[in-house]
Amino acid sequence: MSTRIGVRREAGILTTSSRVADNGRVYYQVEVNIKSYASSNELVAMPQEQKTRLEWDRHYLSVLGVENNQLYELRLQTPENVFLEEENDLRKVMDSFRVFKLSA
Repeated sequence: MSTRIGVRREAGILTTSSRVADNGRVYYQVEVNIKSYASSNELVAMPQEQKTRLEWDRHYLSVLGVENNQLYELRLQTPENVFLEEENDLRKVMDSFRVFKLSA
């Protein structure tokens, strides 16, 4: 959702999964694509007169873990057009995410 006039966002969940890491904790992974469309003239009187264009297209990757009664999230994002180039590195970062118990 955007607070700017004439902006529309579309989102779609691409994948969801869970995994057990080497520390025995369960981590949840979510991948989402979000596209933002902006009006070339947000001051037109009628919405049907607005001509929209793709403003940006992004790939979001999130890893969620729970520890210490709190939810922790690692969120990565990249432009969709470079995601395939960066995918292996992004997945390595996702797989390295760990939560730890705090010592009192």
